Amino acid sequence: MRVTMYSDGKSCPGNCDAHVVFQGDLNGSQFAHKPGSSFAACKKGEHCEICLLDNRRQCLEVTYRGGGPAPNTFDFTPAFFQQACAGKPVQQMLADICTKMELSAKKLEKLTNCIVNQDRPECSNIITKARIARLADEPYYNQCMQMGESKYNTGKSLFEQRTNDCAYEAKKSGGPNSKGTRWKKLLSGACRIGTFVGKDGLDCCTGVKLTDAWLGTECRAFYVSP
Repeated sequence: MRVTMYSDGKSCPGNCDAHVVFQGDLNGSQFAHKPGSSFAACKKGEHCEICLLDNRRQCLEVTYRGGGPAPNTFDFTPAFFQQACAGKPVQQMLADICTKMELSAKKLEKLTNCIVNQDRPECSNIITKARIARLADEPYYNQCMQMGESKYNTGKSLFEQRTNDCAYEAKKSGGPNSKGTRWKKLLSGACRIGTFVGKDGLDCCTGVKLTDAWLGTECRAFYVSP
């Protein structure tokens, strides 16, 4: 199984608590099932036993919040990794990821964390720009949530429409990456107060070094030289 992380702000279920999401065809399989069962399907909001390797190896229990990511992928929240990496996971695959995350976070140690220290002079430009973008988009996000996507999008151009619980743009304008892939960008208004959408519109950057560093260049702009 592939292990990834997502942080899409207000559209993240369960207030983005420590949880996992995965495609429905995995539910009730050897990789994801109700704890103590013979592959019974997990229910949203309840604990689910997930196994990182076949034959029920390297398993753990975690709250299941529904579907979302690519096939054969367990997509966890930053809160999950913060909890898991606070100790030494018994699952070797997860322990290896935590080690890599910690090494990535160390590279940010000598930089100013502008999400945590928003009033520092060296953070002024990047935080001002991020705040303006979020404040400009929040009214549209709130209106879309109040009206519902279908009604909100009626009569609007593809560039103005929103999708995925109003958090993402409808048109794929992100990228292309090295593989030529484009994606729907996460919009600024979907990020919670105190967090900001990343460079490529993939995730909300939270100011937690462990997880921001793991998102790579997405959140790197919020860490600057003193």
